[in-house]
Amino acid sequence: MHNLLYGLIAGLFYSLTRVPLTVAYRLGDRLGDLAYLLLSERRRVVRDNLALAFGEEKTATERRAMARAAFRHIGRHLVDFGRLRGLTRERYSQMCTIEGLDRLQALLARQKGVLAVSAHFGSWELAPAMALCLDTPLRVIVRPLDNPVLDRLVATYRRRGGYHTIPKRRAMAESLQALGRGEIVAVLMDQSSLRHQGIPVEFFGVKTYTSKGPALMALRAECPVIGVFLIRDTGGRHRLIFTPELPVRRTGNLSQDIEDTTRLFNQMLESYIRRYPDHWFWLHRRWKRRVMPAQQEGL
Repeated sequence: MHNLLYGLIAGLFYSLTRVPLTVAYRLGDRLGDLAYLLLSERRRVVRDNLALAFGEEKTATERRAMARAAFRHIGRHLVDFGRLRGLTRERYSQMCTIEGLDRLQALLARQKGVLAVSAHFGSWELAPAMALCLDTPLRVIVRPLDNPVLDRLVATYRRRGGYHTIPKRRAMAESLQALGRGEIVAVLMDQSSLRHQGIPVEFFGVKTYTSKGPALMALRAECPVIGVFLIRDTGGRHRLIFTPELPVRRTGNLSQDIEDTTRLFNQMLESYIRRYPDHWFWLHRRWKRRVMPAQQEGL
């Protein structure tokens, strides 16, 4: 049964690569529309998230349109994921314009490695395939998917992107080793964190538990940190943006430095999500462990 399911899903992705890209994206939009209609629980999560994040900044009509756009974006993301099949350096360069590569190279020249902070934003599975265009090894911290068939399929496609993965359960040790070798370690840190693994930090003005791992990693490795975002462009192309180096402060007060650095990372993620709200994965319950005003007094 697992092999049959694997074949069906792989066949779907393969089929999306055999039609013109404009047609594939239209199919992705329709898949998103269908998911919006059928997945009522996820639809509610998206609407609740948008209301919490934007409040009165957006009208109810605007938020409904944003919710539909978020689902359509997931459909297009699936199309882009399928494009990992047979991906080469030349094809990646044709698909993505890289901005800020000189910044990355300058930071790598320090020989302390680079921590790249990002989110489930844009075609996030396509972004790390930038490894095909780099001379420095790239490793991405990942959590295995709950469905073993999907996990196996995703792992296969990720290998075609030219980068390596680090299991989340071994993230700190293996990431510090990689950074020590001068490599690039990428982490998506936009999802809700368990209380014992995170700290309450503002995100869209709401204190919510956020993983402290990336901040601790940056502080322990004493490595430079940048943001990385893949922005959807016209004609099926993308812009891969390396931000300027993030100003991580290291005062010696570890707990305060972790909090300040995590807040800095959240602010960067929020700034890009605000500029491109349809690019973010609103289907996740990001604020499910938020801190209410009464709780903050006891922190």
